[in-house]
Amino acid sequence: MARRTFTRPGEEYNREYQNYLVSELENQSGLTFNKGERIEANGGDQTEIVLVSPDGSKFKIEADNSGNLSTTAVS
Repeated sequence: MARRTFTRPGEEYNREYQNYLVSELENQSGLTFNKGERIEANGGDQTEIVLVSPDGSKFKIEADNSGNLSTTAVS
């Protein structure tokens, strides 16, 4: 992913720019994981964790109510 830059602020406080900046920060931080962050995927909201193997195959990880893990091949 290419690195994005923010537009530079003007000399004076600008509410519109602040709203833009907050929106962009929220958008970008939602696309990445931070070191030490806990990640929860809730099956009820269709969130999935998919791992990609060295040969490019994709596998969805699932957990049952006992904590047993399984994988399912996905495309």
